Amino acid sequence: MTAKAKLLAFYISIFFIYKATHLKKYFITAALATSIFLTGCATTIKGTQDTVTINSLEKGTLIYVDGVKRGYDDAIAQVKRGKVHTIKVTKDGCEDLIIETGETFDSTSLLGIFIDFGLITIPVDMISGAAWKTSPTIYTVSPLCKQTK
Repeated sequence: MTAKAKLLAFYISIFFIYKATHLKKYFITAALATSIFLTGCATTIKGTQDTVTINSLEKGTLIYVDGVKRGYDDAIAQVKRGKVHTIKVTKDGCEDLIIETGETFDSTSLLGIFIDFGLITIPVDMISGAAWKTSPTIYTVSPLCKQTK
């Protein structure tokens, strides 16, 4: 290989290394921008789950959340935001009681207006359910037991 060919090969390799590094910077920048824009404010700040506390005034009450046994008398459950959840309490000799959780709009998702005018971040919060928070987060539920005199 002549000196000219070696020099040309060297310049070509430097050119491709430069291009690869240059493209790598663009790729990293694009990946960062995508990750920022594809998460909403409520998703990032508050997450997509809430903690719900369930208490019963009747001792020996079995508590279920969405059909899953959570404990006796008192229970704590992680529930997905943006969904209504079913709380069921049972006790032998008593009538079961079933209620549903409520939800309210989480204004944290409106912070997306400052990032991208809300064009991407607010719909992301709406789709992920993070724009809706479980409300209230504390429930006192007891099965219906007959009072004996």
